[in-house]
Order: sequence, then structure tokens, then C-alpha cells
Amino acid sequence: MATYNIDNKKTRIFLEDFNTFTHYLNNKVVTIGKSTKNISSKFLYEMNGLMHVKQQNITEKSKQSSYPMLHLFCKLAVEGNLFKEESIKGSKLALKSTDRLKTFNEFNDIEKYMFLLETFWIDCDMRKTQCILYDYMDVSIVTRNVEYLSTQKSNEDIFTNNLPYLSSSTLLCFTYFGLMTIEANMDEMIKDARRFIPSKIVINDLGLKIFKILNKKRNLELWNIPHRKNYGEWKVNFDEAFIHVFKSLFKKGELEQTFSRNKEEFKDGTYTFKVSLDKNTWAKIKISAHHDLDYLHECIQDAFEFDNDHMYSFFMDGKAWSNNKFTCPMDYEGPWANDVNLGELNLFKKQKFLYLFDYGDEWWFTVEVFDIEDSNTRLLIPEIIEFKGEPPEQYPDFDDEC
Repeated sequence: MATYNIDNKKTRIFLEDFNTFTHYLNNKVVTIGKSTKNISSKFLYEMNGLMHVKQQNITEKSKQSSYPMLHLFCKLAVEGNLFKEESIKGSKLALKSTDRLKTFNEFNDIEKYMFLLETFWIDCDMRKTQCILYDYMDVSIVTRNVEYLSTQKSNEDIFTNNLPYLSSSTLLCFTYFGLMTIEANMDEMIKDARRFIPSKIVINDLGLKIFKILNKKRNLELWNIPHRKNYGEWKVNFDEAFIHVFKSLFKKGELEQTFSRNKEEFKDGTYTFKVSLDKNTWAKIKISAHHDLDYLHECIQDAFEFDNDHMYSFFMDGKAWSNNKFTCPMDYEGPWANDVNLGELNLFKKQKFLYLFDYGDEWWFTVEVFDIEDSNTRLLIPEIIEFKGEPPEQYPDFDDEC
């Protein structure tokens, strides 16, 4: 079988630009929006100037949606756990490197490239990775596009009108990865966050091989973790490493290292959560890593003197009604809060998430991981160690207001 390399110009530029991106993040305090998690405009403008692939028609105030490649890089860096969000002074959030970044930088170029492709395929929520605002990209659409592209010939023009659904974001992502080239008047379209229609698509030899493997052996509906979590799974395991079926594309020994999966880490200890209704009303709760989220829910109910008479959810990304959630045991849709212990959640200090109680009245509480203590003894009964303010009335007496 013929072997390939990733020395084509597009792929080389992709790796060099991603390296520039991570180096910039690692050497500056780069802030992100609290709700959007997008990089602040001033940093995007500076980074764009350092890239080989520069986005045109942007200003210092342009948002992340105007920088499709940097948007993709941000998702790869965070979902690949090379960087994580961290609270800094003034309650701002910044992206900080993890220990994995050092290991990633020790990979050879093929291993780096395949790890980034793996992160895109397995860890990225396709809807959030969509890099053109007025476009659509989800698991179904990406799957259909890959299926079509895998049946084409390399180094020949492809007619886009035969694509089952033209997703500009999908085509852009594959182009940035160096799997193919496209010709289109993109700059004005991207400036206005509109989808574009390529006049020409050409897949290279390596790109066609990768599309064929992705289509036949790495079905996106089975391998994409956010997609599977949308259907109630929260522990997703795989029988073999993602890179295994790609090794034959390269010379022996060139694709060996990646980050392990299916490694269930339990972060033992005693957790202290600061649960805030507002800045003047909050409780601190100390609880064991071996207690589940449903137990934490009961502690919050006790702390705020609620009646525990409605359903609830924990939204781990802090966004109400997102799919990154654990629901109460009575809810018809999981994953459920009583199925996961706190130590299984890979929580870290200063991390924040949302506890939403009562789907009608919607009481919103911000839950912050205030501290994690190593302990040789297990805390059997959770403790409410501090409370500030007055517990709110769950059901105010409206007659008193008349």
C-alpha cells in the first residue's frame, strides 16, 4: 500500500498556524466571553496578523465568527484539553494551557495532525464548531458530506451541486485541515457570516484516503461524543484508538503516539462548592467526591430552605437548556444526576456550572468549585459550612403585596 506524508503546503500551513495559535495563547493572558466562551476581539485581531492564512475584511472589533480558522483552532485547543478556561482577576475568564500541551508539542507532525483530526471528529460539538454563522453544520450533515466526498476521485474537479447538503462550514474545516482545496469568493461572504457556494473542489490523495476511512470505519454518529451525549450517554468508550485504522497510511512508526481514552479517572477528596443565587446570597457546601450530583442537589435545597418539590438539572457548561447536562432522576431524558459521582466529573478549582431548579419558575444558581481537598478520610455526611444573606421565599405570599 502506498504511504503518504503531510508535507503538502496546505497541511504544513495548518500545523504551523495552529502552533502559532497555541504559542500565542500560552504566552499571553487571553480572555474569553463568559457566555460565548469566544476569544476577545483584540486578541483575535493580533493572532490573525500572525497567521499564514489571514482572514481579510476584518477590524479590531470583529468577533470570533468573522475568523473561521481561529474559531476552529479555539475549539480544537479547548476540546482537545490543550487549554482550559480559568477565572482570573475581576471575575474574567482566560484560556490557560494544560499539561497536555507540553506532551502534544513532543508529538511528531503526523501525530499532531492526527490528534487534531481526532479531536475534531470525536470531541467537537459540530454545531458549536460551525464556523460560518448563517450556515448549518451538525453530525448528520458532516456525515453526508464525507460520504459523498469519499466516493469522488482525487485531483479532479468536483461538482458541488451534487453534494447532499452544502455546508460551507464543513468544507472550510476540511480545507483548513489540508484535505482539499476550494475556490470561492469567500472573504465577503465570511465577513457577513454568510454561507458560500464553491465554484470548485479538489480533493488531494491523502484527503481522499482519509475521507474513505472516516466514512467506512469511523462513523461520526458512533464516534462523536457530544452527539452520543445528546442521546443520554455520558460515559463513552471505544474499542480501539481512533488512529489505529490510519496507521497504514504512513510509514511504520510515524503514527504511534496519541492521548489515551477510556481512562476513567476518579478525582478523590472533599469538594467545597460555593452555590450563589446572587452576589449577596450564597452557601458553601462541603461534600465527598463519592457523593453524586443528586446528593449535591439535596444539599442545595437544604441550604436555601426549598421544598425539593420540582425537577432540576445541572448544566455543566453554565448554559441553561444545553445538552451538556445531568438531569434529575424523575426526568425522562438523561444522563441522570444520581448516576454520576462528583469525583467522576473531572472538576477543577474555580470551575463554574449552573444548577437550575423548577423548570417553571427557573431558579438559577451558579455553582463554583471553591476548593478540592485531598483527604484520607471520606466525608460521610455533607456539611453546609457557611451561608450569606437570607434564604429566598420559594413561594412568596402574593396576598401581602396586594
